[in-house]
Amino acid sequence: MVSALSARLKVSLDELRMQMLGTQVLFGFQLQSLFQPGFERATFAERGADAIALTAILISFAVLAVAPAEHRLTEGGDASGRLLKTSYRCAEIALATMTVAFGCVSFSIAAHVGAEHPIIVGALVWLVTFLGWFGLGWAMQAQRSTRASIEEYEMPDLHTKIDQMLTEARVILPGVQAMLGFQLIVLMTEAFERLPHDYQKLHFMALALAALSVVLLIAPAAVHRIAFSGEDDARFHQIGTMLVSGALIPLSFAIAADCALAAWKLFESESASTVAAIIVACLLLGLWYALPLQLRRRRVS
Repeated sequence: MVSALSARLKVSLDELRMQMLGTQVLFGFQLQSLFQPGFERATFAERGADAIALTAILISFAVLAVAPAEHRLTEGGDASGRLLKTSYRCAEIALATMTVAFGCVSFSIAAHVGAEHPIIVGALVWLVTFLGWFGLGWAMQAQRSTRASIEEYEMPDLHTKIDQMLTEARVILPGVQAMLGFQLIVLMTEAFERLPHDYQKLHFMALALAALSVVLLIAPAAVHRIAFSGEDDARFHQIGTMLVSGALIPLSFAIAADCALAAWKLFESESASTVAAIIVACLLLGLWYALPLQLRRRRVS
C-alpha cells in the first residue's frame, strides 16, 4: 500500500526532527567550545576548521527548517508533492553538510590533542559518516525495481493539519532549547567576561531572542490545551500557524547574533563579525520567509 501524501509528509517531518536536534546540539557545542580555555591555544588551522564546521552546521540547520516554513507559508498546511520532494532534498543537503562538519570537528580535535595525522583522522570520520548516511541508502535504492509515485496535491482533514503543525513546532523546538542551554553556559565562562562590552550585550540579545522563539513554539500546545481543550478547531490551526511561523523571526536574528560573536572569537575582527551577522540573517530570512512567500505568490497567480 502506498501511503497517502499527507502521511508521507508527516514521516518526512519526523525525520527532519531527528536531524534538527543533532544539528542544533552540535551547533551549540561548537559555539561553547569557542569560550573554553583550550581555544586560546588553537592554531590557525584549528580555527579555520572550526569556522568551516560552524558554517556547515548552520547550512544544515537553515535547510532543515525550509520544509516547515514552506508548509506553513506556501501551502497553508495542505500537502503537495512539491513540498514532499523539497523536504527530501533538504534532508539530503543537511546530511551532506553535516558530514563536512563532522570531518572538520574531528580534524580540529585531533590537531588540538596532538594526533600525528589529524587530516587523515578528519578524512576517515568524514568517509565513515558519508558511507553511513548515503552509501547504504544508495546501495539499497539501486536494488529497488519500482519507485512509489508522489501525488500532486492533497487537502488533509483538519485533525491531520493540526497534527502536522504541531509536528513542525517539534521539528524546530528541541534544537532551539538545546541552543538556549549552550548560550546560558557561555555566560558562566571567563572568556565571556573578557569579551568587549558590545559583544556581551549582543549575546544577551541573542539569548532573549532565542527565549522568545521557544515561547512562541511552545505557545500552540498551551493554547490548544487551555482555549480549545485539545479539540480540533480551524481557528487553532490558524493561530498555531502564525505562532510557529513567527517563531522563526527572532530565531533568525538570535542565530545571526551568535554567528557574529563566533566570528569575533575566531578572527577578532569587527568587520568579519558584521559581515557574518548580515550574511546569516539574510540567508535565514531568505530561506524561511522570502522564498516561501515568493512560492505562494506564484501559486496564487
